[in-house]
Amino acid sequence: MHKFWTLLLLLLVPTILFAQKTRTVKGQVCTVTENKDGKEPLPYASVVILTSKDSTFVKGAASDANGHFNLQFIPQKGTEYLLKTSYTGMQSVFHKLDDQSSTINFGSILLKEGIELGEVTVKGQIREMDQVGDTTVINATAYKTPEGSYLEALVKRIPGMEYDSVNKTLKYNGLPIKEINVNGEPFFAGDNRMALENLPANIISKIKVYDKKSKLEKLTGVKTGDENYVLDLQTKEEFNGTLLASGKAGYGNNNKKDFDLQGNYFQKNGNNLSVMAHSGNLDMKTSYKDNIQENVAMNFMKKFSEKLSINGNLMYYHNNQGSESSTYNEQYLTSGNKYQYSAGDNANRSRNMNATMGLSWQIDTMTFVHVFGNFSLIRNNSTNNSRQATFNENPHLNILDPFSGIDHVPDDQKINDIAMNSLMQGNQQRYSFHANIMRRLNKKGSSIGLTAQYNSNKGENENYSISSTTYYQLKNSAGKDSVLYRNQYSSSLSPNREQGIGLMFVHPFTKQLRSQLSYNFNYSKQQDDRNTYDLSTFMEETEEKVGFLPPGYEAHYIDSLSNRSHSSTLQHAVDFYLNYSDTIWNINLGLSVQPERRTLDQKTGLQRADTAIHSVGFRPTLRVSWQKRKNRLTLSYFGNTWQPSLQDLISPTNNSDPLNITRSNPNLKPTYDQYFRLEAQNTDKGIFASLNLQNRINSQTRAVTYNQQTGGRETYPVNINGNWSAGSMLRYQKRIKSFGINANAGSNLSQNVGLINENQTEQPERSTTHNTGLNSELRFSYQPKWGNFELNGRWNFQQSSNSLLETNTYTRNYSFGLNTFADLPGSIQLKTDANYSFRNGTNIKKGDDDQLVWNASVTWRFLKKKQAELSANWVDILSQQKNYYRGTMADGLYERHTQQIGSYFIISMKYRFNQPLRK
Repeated sequence: MHKFWTLLLLLLVPTILFAQKTRTVKGQVCTVTENKDGKEPLPYASVVILTSKDSTFVKGAASDANGHFNLQFIPQKGTEYLLKTSYTGMQSVFHKLDDQSSTINFGSILLKEGIELGEVTVKGQIREMDQVGDTTVINATAYKTPEGSYLEALVKRIPGMEYDSVNKTLKYNGLPIKEINVNGEPFFAGDNRMALENLPANIISKIKVYDKKSKLEKLTGVKTGDENYVLDLQTKEEFNGTLLASGKAGYGNNNKKDFDLQGNYFQKNGNNLSVMAHSGNLDMKTSYKDNIQENVAMNFMKKFSEKLSINGNLMYYHNNQGSESSTYNEQYLTSGNKYQYSAGDNANRSRNMNATMGLSWQIDTMTFVHVFGNFSLIRNNSTNNSRQATFNENPHLNILDPFSGIDHVPDDQKINDIAMNSLMQGNQQRYSFHANIMRRLNKKGSSIGLTAQYNSNKGENENYSISSTTYYQLKNSAGKDSVLYRNQYSSSLSPNREQGIGLMFVHPFTKQLRSQLSYNFNYSKQQDDRNTYDLSTFMEETEEKVGFLPPGYEAHYIDSLSNRSHSSTLQHAVDFYLNYSDTIWNINLGLSVQPERRTLDQKTGLQRADTAIHSVGFRPTLRVSWQKRKNRLTLSYFGNTWQPSLQDLISPTNNSDPLNITRSNPNLKPTYDQYFRLEAQNTDKGIFASLNLQNRINSQTRAVTYNQQTGGRETYPVNINGNWSAGSMLRYQKRIKSFGINANAGSNLSQNVGLINENQTEQPERSTTHNTGLNSELRFSYQPKWGNFELNGRWNFQQSSNSLLETNTYTRNYSFGLNTFADLPGSIQLKTDANYSFRNGTNIKKGDDDQLVWNASVTWRFLKKKQAELSANWVDILSQQKNYYRGTMADGLYERHTQQIGSYFIISMKYRFNQPLRK
């Protein structure tokens, strides 16, 4: 440990010595107005420091939402400098930096409207991406999208963005985007889908990507939490202060529909109001006929002054979706692999209402308050009808329809065959409250703070299941295959609550070096009560419809499958953080120590567990960032101690599912998870590279005891070492006039370790799976005035090997695509995209998964200002789209196929209008 602190001191000393020569330039950028003050803050203006001799760029930044800026640079002896302040459509202002003081305060810098020119054409290459401090600034206008596109169409074109259109998740350079902001303020915070599917792409000028500080971190100036990367969308000036409204109605074959109403109002200072309603199923491509997604939502941000603001949102969702799918699973065992095929359909209907509200208030120059609350109500209803069968030899059934040929498989190859119908109904209520109060103690910036929180979560669930299990290797008294019938009903109630309070002290040693010491006390209480009933004696009454409770069912209570669980956790946390920041270095160092006491009182049948456990967790963090001009290098380390759950430590054996019995292990140790990441970037040359490594010490996995006769599994948690993963990525992008190229390549390596106890021995077999992945992508684009033309190609290779039987499997995926649109005379736009993909590998028949997905649309815009449009969209013209996924685990591999609806078309009418409002 003393070597670590010595190394950190060596890093900080030269930096602090440099900081002694640092010069700070600050002020506020304003625009001339006719109000009583004669000026108004100008957010996100460009402020740069240049050398006087040749205007060489030295340092730059954008003013914040209130027009304020603060730049730090290290002046060179004998060099004169200029401060340039500029904004689109306004005259730039220059100031000499001849004051030798360590801090130069310009106060208010006024920018005036620029001189209106006649016909002037300025030609220049659009810069796609820039790095300003720790913020990546993406020029949205460099990526053309068809008229009427939304944000999700834009992010698909940006290098480094990884968009999952199914789960609506977004990553940038491998890091998850947790929040989307508009002009620096939250937009439906926590629900990125609302922004991706509803924000028009044409109103966005720039996209900023950065690690956003929480309200508390902004007040203290100390970064303490996890990484919180956000997309901050900057709206175009012409749309600020304008009501953007639109309505859309569309209908097509296969019961396709698309209805949409929305209104958006944004201001450059962050004020916003959005109201939207939507009903449709365009993105739902499974064969379930009742697919529908409906929502009504509102989001607002109101700044009454620089000292007081409120924000919040209200959302209502109704989703009805289902699918038909089939799965192939291969389990690795020492005596020979076991093979499982399954098929079924499921449907889920959910209703969700969610409301959030936040208030930020600067009571005076020394006191700050932030309050946040959330409430949600969720109702779910899901049904599942499935069948699965396990074999000791691979019968090579058709994975898309496995049970059409099962009758031809000899019984001596079958282990079990299970048919099940189930219904789950649930209600859940959640609400939370958080409050932060900060008080500055002196002008230097020393502060104390108080935090408080309260969370409550109450869930009620009902589960019905009817199953029939045939055991082919286990004979009954008559010498025939054993059959187990089950008809069960269970209800559960799980109220949980958590409350906590914390105290912190922040002390700035210098302008660059700040520290924070905090103490937090948290107490939580959990309850999970489950009652199970046997409805087998009512088989005739319930078999036709799952979910019927016959009179007198209470008398058939099953004590051995019911459960009473009450637990509590009392935790103390002592945290220390040290932050250093100057014009070149940014260093964040932290350590959290978390002693806790946990209790559990659980009863299952006649078995009972009642105990208290004491443990200590550690959470170290280190992030070092170096930046000079357009070069940036970042090293991150995160560690965390995970305590095993009380249920895994001392919970009684659960045999409610005879083929999946679970039990606990009182000898479990805590798991320590550590993560390394190294990033390098040069925005001038368009190069980005990253390397990451994750390793788990005492990783928790589940050892498997396999029953050869029934095909059942009994699992229990154990600690094991050897689980790790590593990945790398290299990206290059370049634009030459209207042509662009983007290339990236990546790799991933991982090792997953599990334990298989096939023969009921004391020492299980170690099952180790090595995974190797390689991927590459090449994209060419051409953006003439009349549209966009893009070609892309992707290649992915995945290889997996297992130690038990020295199995080796691989998959190669290839994809080639075309994406283009053209604006034609008569206000007509044609758009088409096509993607051809195929794959080969282990157990993949040639040509089975080849597909060419081709989509096309035509749009006609009319009326005086082209505010109305009529469009026709044809999706999957050739009806070849498929949905499949293959993955590997420590003890096997699996592949899942989901049926798709095929080709469909939809005709839509849309009307939009923009109305400037008083700002």
